[in-house]
Amino acid sequence: MSPVMDREKLKRIVSVLERDELTLRERQFVEAVKEYLNESGKVTDQQESILEGIYKEKIWMKKTFFSQDGTP
Repeated sequence: MSPVMDREKLKRIVSVLERDELTLRERQFVEAVKEYLNESGKVTDQQESILEGIYKEKIWMKKTFFSQDGTP
């Protein structure tokens, strides 16, 4: 795990993504990372990178396609 992203930040990202609308594969990946994080206390660099990518994409989509009240 890179020094930039600590365990608490990863937990927050996972928590946000669990409440977000995800594809089946994204949801499976997030669940797998959550389990791995809980078991080992860390994630791999690749898991971290993918998780951040999903998170950033979801945030970008919300900002780009939805107004403040959540309507398109």
